[in-house]
Amino acid sequence: MLCGFRVVRRQLSQAARQRAASLWTYRAGVELEAAARFSRLATELQATGADPTVWGLAQQASRDESRHHVLCSDLAYSLGSATIPTDAAPPRPVHLRRDVPRERLLAEVVAMSCVTETLSTALLLEMRSQARDSEVRDVVHEVLTDEVDHARLGWAHLAAEASRGPVGWPAPHLPRMLASTVHEELFEGPEPEDAVAEAVAGLGGLRRSSRVAVFMETMGTVVFPGLRRFGIDTTAAETWLAERRAPLA
Repeated sequence: MLCGFRVVRRQLSQAARQRAASLWTYRAGVELEAAARFSRLATELQATGADPTVWGLAQQASRDESRHHVLCSDLAYSLGSATIPTDAAPPRPVHLRRDVPRERLLAEVVAMSCVTETLSTALLLEMRSQARDSEVRDVVHEVLTDEVDHARLGWAHLAAEASRGPVGWPAPHLPRMLASTVHEELFEGPEPEDAVAEAVAGLGGLRRSSRVAVFMETMGTVVFPGLRRFGIDTTAAETWLAERRAPLA
C-alpha cells in the first residue's frame, strides 16, 4: 500500500462520500445484472453449438461478475451506503429482430462484450490511473483484470462465427448498441465546476470529460477497427458518434 496515495476519507465532505457510495452501489447492481446475463449466454451459446472456449469464457465471466458484485458492495458499504442491491435489474435489451438463435446470440455478444466490455476495460484503466484511495484502486484493478477476458469472449465468438459465414449484418444496428451502452448525459456538454465531482474522481468516479474522451478513443481505435476486420461496416456507428460529439467540440 502506498500511504501517500491513499485519500484520508475522514477529510472528504459528506457529499463526496455519499456520491461515491451511490456510485459503487450502482456498480454493484450492474455487476449482478452482468452475472445473470453471462450465465444465460453461456447456456444459450452451448445449446447453439458455439465454440466451447467461448461458452466456457461466458461461464467464467458470470462467476467473475458475481465476485465483482461482492467487491463493489463491500466498497459501497465502506463508503457509507446503507442499501446494497441483491437482485439483478432487467437488462436493457437490444432488439435487432433476428429470428435465428445464432444470429440473435451473436448480436447480444457483440453488444455486451465487443462493445460494452471493451469500453469497460478502457474506463477501468482510466479509473485506476486517477484513483487516490488504495481500497478503490485494488477493487478497480481486480475488476479490470477480469474485464479483459470478458471483452475477449466477444471477439473470440465473432471470429468463430465469421469463420462459418458472413457476419456483416449487425452493421445498421450498431448505433442502437452504442446507445444501450452509454447514458445520454454523457453528451450533455461541459460539466460545471464541482468540487464534489473532483473528490469522487479519486474514489472511482470519472468526470464527464474523461468518460467522453475514453469512449471516443476506444470506439475509434479498438471497437470500430475490430468490427471492420470481420466485415462489419461501422459507417452508421461513426455517424451516430459524430452527431453526438459535434455539440461538445
